[in-house]
Amino acid sequence: MRYFLSFDTQKIPSEEAEVVICGSGIAGLTTAIVLKELGVSPVIITRGLGNTYYSQGGIAAPIHPEDSPYVHLLDTLKAGRYINNEENLRILVNDAVFRIIDLERWGVSFDREKEGFYELALEGGHSFKRVLKVKDYTGKAIYEALLKKIKQLGIDIVEGELQEILGEERVYGVIFSKYGSLRVLKTKAVILSTGGAASMFKYTSNPDKVRGDGIGIAVRAGAVLKNTEFVQFHPTVLKNSGFLISEAVRGEGAVLVNSKGERFVNELLPRDEVARAIFRELAEGKEVFLDMRPILDKGKDLRDTFPTILSMLQNVGIDPYKELVPVNPAAHYYIGGIEVDSSGRTSVEGLYAVGECSCTGVHGANRLASNSLLEGVVFGYRTAYRVRSDLAFLDGRFSHVKNASQGKGVPGFSYAELREIMWKYAGIERDGEGLNIAKQKLQNWIESACSWEGSPSNRKLLDILLVAYLTVVSAIERKESRGGHYRRDFPHEREIYRRESTIPGLECIYLQTSLRIR
Repeated sequence: MRYFLSFDTQKIPSEEAEVVICGSGIAGLTTAIVLKELGVSPVIITRGLGNTYYSQGGIAAPIHPEDSPYVHLLDTLKAGRYINNEENLRILVNDAVFRIIDLERWGVSFDREKEGFYELALEGGHSFKRVLKVKDYTGKAIYEALLKKIKQLGIDIVEGELQEILGEERVYGVIFSKYGSLRVLKTKAVILSTGGAASMFKYTSNPDKVRGDGIGIAVRAGAVLKNTEFVQFHPTVLKNSGFLISEAVRGEGAVLVNSKGERFVNELLPRDEVARAIFRELAEGKEVFLDMRPILDKGKDLRDTFPTILSMLQNVGIDPYKELVPVNPAAHYYIGGIEVDSSGRTSVEGLYAVGECSCTGVHGANRLASNSLLEGVVFGYRTAYRVRSDLAFLDGRFSHVKNASQGKGVPGFSYAELREIMWKYAGIERDGEGLNIAKQKLQNWIESACSWEGSPSNRKLLDILLVAYLTVVSAIERKESRGGHYRRDFPHEREIYRRESTIPGLECIYLQTSLRIR
C-alpha cells in the first residue's frame, strides 16, 4: 500500500464495520442489500448522487419470451468488438431476468403496456427490444427504490469521501473524510463502488462528484487495472452542457442531421460509431442536431415518453416540438477499471470492486447501451455472496499506520487543465503523437506530486491524474482501433490485439516516473 495523506491512525477517531462499501450507485446499493439479507451489516460511505441517479435510458435484459440470453450475448460481443470476457458475459445475460425480478421485489416499477407486458425499448446495437425503463428517469427510479430498501433494512449510510485504503498486502480499514475531518473505519472487507473516470475529459456527461479518484486510490493500494484505454463517448449531449439525451430518443425515431439538414449516420449503430460520425461533422465546421419531431409523427407525446428530457430542453429555451436540438459527443462511460473476477475480487486481499469503477470485461471494447445498470445489479449480487463467504477467512487484525508528508507545495496545474489535455490528445480520436505528448505532460505532473502538501484536495487530484496517466499508457500500447479506442494512425482492428489488456497500475507508474509516494 502507498499513502499520500498526512495522518496517524492513533490520533484519528475510529470505528469498526463488518464490511465497508464506498459509493451508493446501483452496484453498491445492491451489494449492501444482499449482504444485509445474508446477515452481514455493511456501512456505506457516499459523497452523494452518482451516475445511476442520472441514467435515463434503462436496463437491458432478455426478458421477452421471443428474446434470449444468447442473442443478448451476441449483440454485446459485436458491440464490444469480440474482446469481451465471455465467462462473465454469460453470467450477465443469464442472470439478467433474475436480477430484474429482484429490482421489482425491492420496489422498482418498470413501465408496462396496457396489457400488463413490460414496455420494452430498442437502443443502438440491440437486435431486439429488451430495454426496461421508467419513463426517461430509470436510474433515478432504481436509486430511490434501492435507497428506500436500504433504509428499511437499517443499513448505515455515512456522508463522506474515501481518502485512503489501509493495509499492507491485505485490507484492514479505510480513512475517509467527513465534514472536513478524517476518520478511520476498521474492517476486513472494502467494496469500491465509486463510479467511473469519464469526467477526466473536458466534455463529459458525468456529474461533478464522480471523478474517478476511487480508481486511483485502488491503484495506490496495489490493484491491477484492465482495459483502461477504452472510454465510451456518448453521441448526444446537449451542446454547451453536460445534459445527456438518452439513446432511447433515437430508438423511438429521432434522427441526427447536420447544419445542411442532411442525415449522415445510422442513429442506431453502436455508440462509438455514432459519436465519431458526429465528431467528424463538427471537425468540418458543421453543427449537428437531434431532430425529435419524427417521434411525434409516430403518434407519441414527448410529455409521456421523455418528460425529463422535455423539461430540461424547455428550461433552456428549446422547443423540441418545433426546433432541432444542438448536440455534441461527450465522455460518458469508463469501460476499463479495476480488474475483478466474476465475484468482484481484486488483486488485493479484502478489496472488492463493483459497478463502473470495476472491469469485469463484459463490455469488451465498447459498452452495449443499457448494459451498465445490469452489470451493477448482477455483479453486485454476486459480490455480496462472495464477501459473505470470504469473511470467515479474511484477516481482520488492524495495524496502526502513520504517514508523515514532507511536501508543502501545491500542484502546478488544475483539474481543468488535466481535462483539456485528455480531451485534446486522448479523446474520441487519438494518435501516437498526441498520446505521447499527453503522457509526457501527465508524467511530469505525477513526478511533481512528491512535493505536494498531503491534503485531501491534492490527494483527489493525484488519484485522478494517476487514472488519466494509465489510460494514456494503455492507449499508446494498443496500436489499433477497436470500439471506444480509435487511433487515426492505426484505423483498423488488428488480430494481434484481439485481447483484453491489464496493467499493474502502481508498478507501471513507478517504472515510468520518479514518483515515490510515501
